[in-house]
Amino acid sequence: MKRKIIACSGGCEALVDTRTALIKGPRRLVNNIQKLMGATPRGSKHYVSCSVVNTLPSIIFTINGINYPAPARAYILKDSRSHCYTTFKENTVRTSRETWILGDVFLRLYFSVFDRRNDRIGLARAV
Repeated sequence: MKRKIIACSGGCEALVDTRTALIKGPRRLVNNIQKLMGATPRGSKHYVSCSVVNTLPSIIFTINGINYPAPARAYILKDSRSHCYTTFKENTVRTSRETWILGDVFLRLYFSVFDRRNDRIGLARAV
């Protein structure tokens, strides 16, 4: 994958959710990402060869003009049989806008501060 916009070219909505394990998005866009990675659907997951994980690019989420990269080692996990699968999944909640839910896969990469008083979230790279 060369660096290009693969989703939300006109902007979209993102939710940070500590109760969601994966990264969820609109079906069409998630399917596009799976195809670009060469992922094969099997059951409820999309699998890739573990040998390609180091060749997959970071997927960059741009939030309010700030880039938050997620390297392949974060968005590709191994199941109990050591098969590698992607953590992108269709968001089953229907909304009027393109909505992404950034779950634990994303949150492990960034220290997050939830400011309820000012209704905002701060993110910084986790160490």
